[in-house]
Amino acid sequence: MAKIVMNPRVPDRIRVVEFERYAGQTGAQAEELTDWYENGDLIMVKNYRFRAGRDVFNKVVLPNVRGRNKLLLHIDEALHGEGPRVFEWQAAKEGVEASGVPFEQFEAAVRAANAELLQISDQLFPFYQYSKRYCIYNLAEMLAHNMHFDSPEHAGDCTQLRAFVNIDKFPRIWRIGGSLEDMAGNCYRTAKLQRTIRQHARVFTRETTLASFGDRYESGAHGYPMHSIAFQPGDVWFLNPNMLAHEVVYGRRVLDGVFLFDANQLRNSDRFYPRIVERIHRRSLGPLRYWWHSRGRAPIAPGLSS
Repeated sequence: MAKIVMNPRVPDRIRVVEFERYAGQTGAQAEELTDWYENGDLIMVKNYRFRAGRDVFNKVVLPNVRGRNKLLLHIDEALHGEGPRVFEWQAAKEGVEASGVPFEQFEAAVRAANAELLQISDQLFPFYQYSKRYCIYNLAEMLAHNMHFDSPEHAGDCTQLRAFVNIDKFPRIWRIGGSLEDMAGNCYRTAKLQRTIRQHARVFTRETTLASFGDRYESGAHGYPMHSIAFQPGDVWFLNPNMLAHEVVYGRRVLDGVFLFDANQLRNSDRFYPRIVERIHRRSLGPLRYWWHSRGRAPIAPGLSS
């Protein structure tokens, strides 16, 4: 079970849930868990230890190079919504063979780990039907990836269930901070976030990250309080990382599930990412200014220049 150092100056957005209590439920408990996730809370699964493939993955080291350190790997097209990605499997093969692990053994480990991740996700979140189910393997050391919000390209088109598994034998250390609404509210005027209104919603998230925390290399350079978490080997947690500021202090091997589904399946449709961004704009500008900015006719206003 993860070790947590709580900061009393940060709202508690961490939900520790007993696996046996929530797995396989379709009633009030499943609804409660889903509502927490859609609200942007971090959900940590207690008394469940992920096992599939970890003994194999801990023998493999991939280069920490863009395009080769995070590999989308699967075999079964019917389960994942698309066929295997040949380039990424080839990159995996090169790294696996350099590590001295038989490639057939690695393939079997991926198949088993994907199946376990899909199963636990379906047991805990039964309401979503996915168009794509990506299993991303990051088997490279990560050190000090500064506090940020994610800003994926798909965020304007669909929503996601994000699952994380520490498949390493060493703890993965995170920090988490404020929500997107809180951080954007703090910097809306100074960052001139109104200029992002007619752009892809991911631009809003990137500008909020930069204004609040700086770029990815400025780890620890900001004064915002944070909670600290050490996810133990085999720990599983869920978080929509568009919604909650988070930082990777250290980690080596993680399995990242990115499961995409249509926003009309959300229990709370207001929690669709572009709608959250729109509400922040409306709240910060007021109805009239928001209308002018959304039409591209925004006037220059004192303290809120375009």
